[in-house]
Amino acid sequence: MIRILIPAIAALATLAPVHAQAPGGAKVRFLAERTSSKIAEVEMLNEETRSGAFELPTNHLSQPLDAPARAFQLVPAGKDTPLAKVSLPEEGKAFIVLLVPGTEGYEPVVIADKNPDFRPGDVYFHNHARKKILGFVGKSRFSLAPGKGRFVRPTGAREEGFYDVGFGVVEKEGNRTLSTSRWPVEERMRTYVFFFVNPTTQRTDFRAVDEFVPAATP
Repeated sequence: MIRILIPAIAALATLAPVHAQAPGGAKVRFLAERTSSKIAEVEMLNEETRSGAFELPTNHLSQPLDAPARAFQLVPAGKDTPLAKVSLPEEGKAFIVLLVPGTEGYEPVVIADKNPDFRPGDVYFHNHARKKILGFVGKSRFSLAPGKGRFVRPTGAREEGFYDVGFGVVEKEGNRTLSTSRWPVEERMRTYVFFFVNPTTQRTDFRAVDEFVPAATP
């Protein structure tokens, strides 16, 4: 599995503007674990307020969009059927919304953009598979039950500038290796890793998406 690395310029893709803005000026960026070919574009909807239409990205985060309210629905463009019901925390003005497929539509995972547990160089893992996941990034180890997510701060990089990385699946007959690789030390990247059931093979799979985090302005 190859990590998907998107340059910072990818975040500048043009999307339709939002017509109204949440109290306090909340901004949201979206990243979907997967999308449906039946839904070309989506909109944010709150009561009478509807955003402009935009595509859900799967290999990079969307550009920041004005949320219509702290609580809103994500709907197919031009329709009212909810794909996800998003609730933003009362505190904070910038959020990342990960969209994980659920029974109907998506289950949103809301992360504060300035979350101190998710700094440049860190990884967010989310297990959408049916089995427990085990893994390590360098010397940082983690385990994830189905439906759970967690932040991991990698430690123990090799002198050559990379981390040894491994993922495994807990099976009835024992632990099965899912992947072993090396990840370069990236001090300005945050990474999102989704574990899921591959619809083609029906086996546990994963994919990773990197987000470039600019250095803070002095």
